[in-house]
Amino acid sequence: MNRTELRFALQLIPFLDSVEDFEDGMVKLRERRWLVWHPDVMAALFRHDRDLRHPPSRTLSPLLGNRSVLWLDGEEHTAYRRTLTPMLRGNRYQALIDEMVERSIAELPTGAPVGLATWTRKLTLRIIGRIVFGADDDELLTAFTRWLDRRLGSRVRTLARRYFTPGATRSDPHLDRMLLHRAHIAEPPALAASLPPEDLRDQVVSLLFAGHETTASATAWTVYWIDRTPGLAERLLTDESLLDATIAESLRLSPPATLAGNRMSDDGMVITPSIYLAHRRAATYENPHTFDPTRKPPPPGAFFPFGGGVRHCPGKDLALLEIRTIVTALLRHRRISLTTPRSCAPQLRGAAMAPPPSLAMVATCRR
Repeated sequence: MNRTELRFALQLIPFLDSVEDFEDGMVKLRERRWLVWHPDVMAALFRHDRDLRHPPSRTLSPLLGNRSVLWLDGEEHTAYRRTLTPMLRGNRYQALIDEMVERSIAELPTGAPVGLATWTRKLTLRIIGRIVFGADDDELLTAFTRWLDRRLGSRVRTLARRYFTPGATRSDPHLDRMLLHRAHIAEPPALAASLPPEDLRDQVVSLLFAGHETTASATAWTVYWIDRTPGLAERLLTDESLLDATIAESLRLSPPATLAGNRMSDDGMVITPSIYLAHRRAATYENPHTFDPTRKPPPPGAFFPFGGGVRHCPGKDLALLEIRTIVTALLRHRRISLTTPRSCAPQLRGAAMAPPPSLAMVATCRR
């Protein structure tokens, strides 16, 4: 591993910040591997995505499994998306989301600090848990959270496992048995009835992880930027289009994932799209580090917080519905202030980019 790739692996955000002014929007990480973010390159890459392979993440594949839909290609990938996508259509879950959000807000202690990212992760996991299993199971979801936090909660531990024990399985047999049992008794048993038994575990874990981790981060970052922008919270209570623009601008400046997965050509060339860099490109966005919900829509290939091509997130609409519902309910029922730490540097959980654990939310009732 050369020095460039080492910095990319060990100091991802500082490395990305150091190359964001490269006008051609690409940097060579090593022989036959490129990091790219120029909008024209991104648009072309996503147009031809079906012709490329999608190597698994060395960090996430030991957790999610080699049969996760995130790593499959070709007809198998298409078939799995046909099976899983209907489960993630957003509008059918509005009542469920409203119920979960109302409960979680009611549980917020008045005037006491609560870790913002921890709170949004617990809430979004409850939502996807109900969607996947058809019922609440806080004991199972708590065990799932502990398992994820042990493996992704520390960047140092995550990298040590990735490079010193590559390929080693990170699953928990006891947790896997709990997940499979709940999937089999789900009402309706959509996943267990439609997926091969040998793939069920990997797809359940993938849905739970991908269905809550990035949505939680995006929600937390949106709350963060609203708090940082004087007067915005009150305006959002009466302006729905401004809320959508605020969410979009938060997704631009603080995307819930820094990278959009690897692509590989038939001759072995690996291309890694950077969401983080594409969204901060000065040639595309005026004052790219400024939070500005009034921005004009960007050109194709310049904004892809949910990925792109055949790998665009099938739960995009569900995620946006959750973010919109959570933020709206918070603003209507609570006055929110954040106890911003001296450094609000993002916490990396794999390639996901969350606010740091030290960022706390204090909620008080509106009078």
